[in-house]
Amino acid sequence: MLSPEDNEHLQALRTTTLSVLERVLAGATDIALIDAPNQRNVGDSLIWAGEIAYFQKLGLRIRYICDLWSYDPAGLRRAMPEGVVLFHGGGNFGDLWPGHQILREKVARDLTDYRVVQLPQSIYFADDARAAEANAILGGHPDFHVLIRDSLSITRAAEQLPDVTISFCPDMALGWTAPASTSDAAAASDRVVVIARADKEASSGLDTVDAAWLPGRETHVTDWAELSAVSRRWRFYRNLSLCTRFYAKVRKRIRFLPVRLPNRFAQWVITGINDVNVSNAVHLYDGSRAVVTDRLHAHILAVLMGIPHVVLDNNYQKVSQIMRDYSGGFSTVGYADDLTEARSLAMAVKV
Repeated sequence: MLSPEDNEHLQALRTTTLSVLERVLAGATDIALIDAPNQRNVGDSLIWAGEIAYFQKLGLRIRYICDLWSYDPAGLRRAMPEGVVLFHGGGNFGDLWPGHQILREKVARDLTDYRVVQLPQSIYFADDARAAEANAILGGHPDFHVLIRDSLSITRAAEQLPDVTISFCPDMALGWTAPASTSDAAAASDRVVVIARADKEASSGLDTVDAAWLPGRETHVTDWAELSAVSRRWRFYRNLSLCTRFYAKVRKRIRFLPVRLPNRFAQWVITGINDVNVSNAVHLYDGSRAVVTDRLHAHILAVLMGIPHVVLDNNYQKVSQIMRDYSGGFSTVGYADDLTEARSLAMAVKV
């Protein structure tokens, strides 16, 4: 449950986002969504949920959808002769997660006759030469727009992507509305959920803590991937998505195969995967006293559910910068520079 002040802050961010989307869509109602999330990361699924919420408010129709592995420019053209091409938002713009950047640049080369909009991203290129290559490709597209969700990434883009049109827009996950809690707040346990990343963005050391990290508290340490690993529903939808991916591959060779009906099925499957991810995370959080995390969207989920939480940074300041810009304005969040401070803040949450 959000306080009136937190709800006011959230609504202001949503109003800003809707205004930016209306401007970059330029009156279009038909959209294609590229690089839709089809994996275990709850953060991407929360962004997806927020994107869908905004699309519904704006009356947008998804005419074509694909994940990282199933993009087909000819299929897109058949499904959506006119409209705006959107890229799923997130934190993969740059050379840290190269597959997504390669797809982004391929689309920029293929679809020069469409307006293309990258939904809000954080930007990080470790290699200036790779950034210059991206600038040449994306900047060479006549109508390519990049929405950026934090001021540090705007600074990076100004330096490394000078020929690309950029605008600020808050993270899209904030468009999603959390369901009402099924737990009695007064009867909540002393459980603290720790969501700790252990991938190439990890830098806080949170993944080294265990159940004894917070004395006297029931501490559950996990990461997003573990939530889907035990979900039969997730595996069901995931297996179906492999079928849709195979169909998209075959259609590239046999051009007369239908596009629209199979693509609607693909959208249903991707929706199922992301709904399972989000519902699993909500179930994990529900009834918890506090959350400690170094994942941006574990923080955003706690914000939207009104749960007190402590946040540490990732390796390229994505989390801390978004907190400084707007997500730190919610009353339920505290920022920690290290594990010692994070433990102190988590222990201070009243039981």
